[in-house]
Amino acid sequence: MRLSPRNYSLEIVQQPEVSAEFGGQALSRLPLAPPLVAQLVVRDSRGHVVEGDPEHPYLICHLSLYTADGLTVLDAASHAGRHFPPNRLLYGNLVSSPHSLRNLQGRLGVYFLFPDVSVRAVGRYSLRLTLMRLSRHVRAPAPARRAVS
Repeated sequence: MRLSPRNYSLEIVQQPEVSAEFGGQALSRLPLAPPLVAQLVVRDSRGHVVEGDPEHPYLICHLSLYTADGLTVLDAASHAGRHFPPNRLLYGNLVSSPHSLRNLQGRLGVYFLFPDVSVRAVGRYSLRLTLMRLSRHVRAPAPARRAVS
């Protein structure tokens, strides 16, 4: 059985407009308002919307901060295996799993929500969403064995 190719896209349902700078006071930060919400739309090879795609549980969405023109990523982890800089600009839960929710018209859909994201410094930025698929098959490492004498 051959599966037809699917096209996955994200449509912004709710776009953040403002945020409050929190500088070095992470505990007093306020999230973007309104929170970013994106809907997953899956289409088959003919362009028809697919309902109930079996890949939904294996998808995640990652949020990144870019310059206002969208050309330069900010807060990217370096390639040398280093972690995020300690004073990164984008703060909060930057990864969302899919949520099955109803929209205002009562239609069921798959959404990615980012209710707890803040920006550290004043400026004009753009946000980029990246849809990723997790592997269905995860191999757990074998437990260490010790010889008993």
